[in-house]
Amino acid sequence: MKKSAFLMSVVFAASLGLAAPAFAAIEEAGDIETGNDLAEACTALVNHDVSAEGDLAAKACKGFLGDMVRNVVKATEPGAPTKFSRVGPKQDTTLCFEIPSKLSFDDFAKQVVAYHKAHPELDGRPAYETGAWSLSTNFPCAKDVKAP
Repeated sequence: MKKSAFLMSVVFAASLGLAAPAFAAIEEAGDIETGNDLAEACTALVNHDVSAEGDLAAKACKGFLGDMVRNVVKATEPGAPTKFSRVGPKQDTTLCFEIPSKLSFDDFAKQVVAYHKAHPELDGRPAYETGAWSLSTNFPCAKDVKAP
């Protein structure tokens, strides 16, 4: 009888572990490495997940997106479009986008989550690619701007 009760408690504990949110390991922006990591963290932000894990994941999403935008702004001349080169599995793609003057974390996170849902091939790719593809889709360069 004791063996049966022990086995049931082990099975129960294991099932709780499987039911834990996938973003439980995402605590800060540095934990976000892949497109899937970014989408999971941003899903917590979009869904306003107030659990301890969800709050950490949402903060990680904000940190990653904020860092990405800050780096883009630093690397781009004022008023110029941003071009990301060497993107994709063969590193032969260039993306071009123009970040709007106002882009909230929530809006950017929603765009990342929506883009990720439509493009699961980015799951294992670097997280910045998912962010860049989201931006290039939602804020493409003007038609007269030529990407290299």
